[in-house]
Amino acid sequence: MRNGIPLAAVSELTDEIRRDPQQGLVLCGVGVDWQNGTRAQITALPLQFGRHKISRGHSWIVDEPRQLGGGNHGPSPQELLLGGVGACVMVGFTVGASVLGIQLESLRVEVRAEMDLSGFLGLTDQVPLRRIDVRIEVKGDGTPEQFERLRREAVAHSPNAMSVAKGVPLNAELQIL
Repeated sequence: MRNGIPLAAVSELTDEIRRDPQQGLVLCGVGVDWQNGTRAQITALPLQFGRHKISRGHSWIVDEPRQLGGGNHGPSPQELLLGGVGACVMVGFTVGASVLGIQLESLRVEVRAEMDLSGFLGLTDQVPLRRIDVRIEVKGDGTPEQFERLRREAVAHSPNAMSVAKGVPLNAELQIL
């Protein structure tokens, strides 16, 4: 165990996926239930991890700031997206550091984005998020070279960062009740 990461479990999972790539497939999702205005309750759906089904049950509120017609009762959808990218990079960095035997003292990932609302408002066909910047602040017993390697690998291998950077197919369907 290093940095709170059970290294034996990570090694076992890696070996299991190497033997049977199907065990690395994860189906995850959320349900978003509108409450009022721009506020909604989001609930994590059960997770299918290889042959294992894992109950989740986590829920949180999403809302827009008042300037966008919301009540400011929770993070905006964009803040949740950025949080997902930052948290995913943090996991990769922490696991990577642990595998390399690096003890972390502190780790902070800041994710910022520039957004142009003209695309959201239908005034242009531009993607609203113009860029996402990730900043990692770390303190630990690794060398600068090790930390730079971890930064590169954490961003390059983060499912969330990769999906945002490279794009992923998005399918939407409508069911009228």
